[in-house]
Amino acid sequence: MMTPRERIKATIHFRKADRLPWYESIPPATLVNWIRQGLPADKITKIEWTMFMGDGCILLPDDKFSDFAPTEYFGIDNILSLRVPLDLGPLPRFKMRIILETDRYIEMIAETGVIARRLKEAYLYNMPMYVSFPVKDRKSWNEYKVRLNPKDSRRYPKDWHKDSYIEIFENYQAGSTVLFITGFYGFGAQLMGIPTFNLMFYKDPELIYDMVSHWEYFTIETIRDAVETLKDRIDLVFWWEDLASRHGPNISPKLYRKFLLPSYKRVTNFLKKNKIDRIMMDSDGNTMAILDLAIEAGITGHWPLEVDSGMDARIIRKKYGNKLFLVGNIDKRAVVKGGKVMMEEVESKISVLKETGGYIPGIDHIVPPECTLERFKEYAEYVKKQLLFDS
Repeated sequence: MMTPRERIKATIHFRKADRLPWYESIPPATLVNWIRQGLPADKITKIEWTMFMGDGCILLPDDKFSDFAPTEYFGIDNILSLRVPLDLGPLPRFKMRIILETDRYIEMIAETGVIARRLKEAYLYNMPMYVSFPVKDRKSWNEYKVRLNPKDSRRYPKDWHKDSYIEIFENYQAGSTVLFITGFYGFGAQLMGIPTFNLMFYKDPELIYDMVSHWEYFTIETIRDAVETLKDRIDLVFWWEDLASRHGPNISPKLYRKFLLPSYKRVTNFLKKNKIDRIMMDSDGNTMAILDLAIEAGITGHWPLEVDSGMDARIIRKKYGNKLFLVGNIDKRAVVKGGKVMMEEVESKISVLKETGGYIPGIDHIVPPECTLERFKEYAEYVKKQLLFDS
C-alpha cells in the first residue's frame, strides 16, 4: 500500500497508484454545522506542542489546539498538506481594525489594506463585500509596492535552517508538500478590485506592466531560497488565480497573452529549472477559453473545475490528454441531494477518469455548508468504493 504522499505524486504524474487519491476542501462553516450534527470534535481536533508560556516558564512543551483537521477522520488524501512556510503578503501589514459597526454589519480594514463589509448574522456563512481596495492608480501602487519587498527577512520563518527543512520535506508522507503562490491576474484583482483592474489594461497599460513585472520579480525572489533548497521535495505548486466567472474568463486571451504570459513563463521556468513541474492553477468559473494559454504558461494541473460553470473534466481530458492533471469536478449540488443523484454524478466522472490517470476526485470547490453530515458521510462512503482499480 502506498503512503498518501506516494499516491498523490504518482497520480499527478500520470503513473499508476494503488488507488485514486481523494481530496476535499472543507471550510469552517461546514465543519461547525457538522459538529452540531454529531461529528465528534475530539476525533478531528489537531493538537500541537508549543512552548509553555505560563507562570514565567518557557522551557516546557505544552499541548495547544491548532486546528480542526477532518481529512484523516473521513479518509481524505490531503494534497495541500505540508506547506512551505513563506510569507508573500504585504509587509508591514495594515493594522486590522473595525472602522464602522451597525446593527447589521461591520466594516473593517484587513491586513492587506482592503476594506471589507460582513454581515453580523451568520458571520461564518457569508462572503464579505469589498468596499474599497488599496490600489487605485499609479500613485497608490507605488506606495503599496514598498510593502512587497522580497528581501524582507520576515518572509521566512525564524527557524529557517536548510538542513532541517530538507529532512522534513524529504521524509514527510502524510500528504503532498506544497508551495502556495498567487497568480498575476489574481494579484491585481485583489489589490484593485476586478472592475478597476480590468479597466487599467486599457486606461493605463504601463501601470499593468509595472504591476505584473514587480509581482514576477517579487514572487521569484521571495521563493528563490526555498525552491533552490528544497527542489523537487516540493511536490506541488498551488497557484491561486481566480480569473474566471460562470460565463468565462474575466480577461481575454489576447490580454492574457500580451500582459501575463511572459511573466508566467519566467516563474514556471524557474520552478522547472529546480525540478518542480507539477503546477496547479486554482480558478473558479469557466476557464476553457484560456486553457491553451495556461498550458503554454507552464500550468500542469487545474482545480476545482466547477460543474455549474460548464467545466467537465472528461472533456478537458479528451482535449488535453496528460498535459493537465485534474482535481475536483464532482457537482456539489448532486452531493447535497444525495442518493441516486449523487451516485450517478460520482460514477459518471470517476469511472471514466480513473482509467486515464492524472485525476483526483472531489467536490468542485468547497464542501458547502448546506451539505449535511449525513449527506457527506453517504457521499464519502460511495466515493471511497470508486477509488479502487479493478484487479
